[in-house]
Amino acid sequence: MDDYRSDFREAQRDYYWTLPKVILGIGATAVAIGGLALILNLGSQPARMAAKTFDADNMLQNYEWYHDVNGNFLARTAQVRQFKGLLATENDPPEHSRLRMEMAAMQQSCRELARRYNANSAKINRGLFRGASLPENLNSGECE
Repeated sequence: MDDYRSDFREAQRDYYWTLPKVILGIGATAVAIGGLALILNLGSQPARMAAKTFDADNMLQNYEWYHDVNGNFLARTAQVRQFKGLLATENDPPEHSRLRMEMAAMQQSCRELARRYNANSAKINRGLFRGASLPENLNSGECE
């Protein structure tokens, strides 16, 4: 009978320690799986970035964006030159003031186009698709 009681007490004592051991084991397994998933995720990042960058739609969109912005920049600089000529010949003070405000807005728009073009040109994942026929940077001084 004593053997039975001592076996029961031992089993009861082991029972109380079994639950924390199971929880600790599950937690350690979850941490190990999470760590492995993180390592695999980090290892696959370069391949995913390359796939996204060299996606045909992305390449075409970036190429067209550079050509569109360059065309808009050239048109805007032509408008600024035209307004400078109009401003030089205008004698009516209210009209002169209006032309000056419009020209200032065009110059700011022109500088913004140059800034965005140059910023994207400096990015490795976007500058690749500029094309050989376009300049590497746009000179915002042409907007003045």
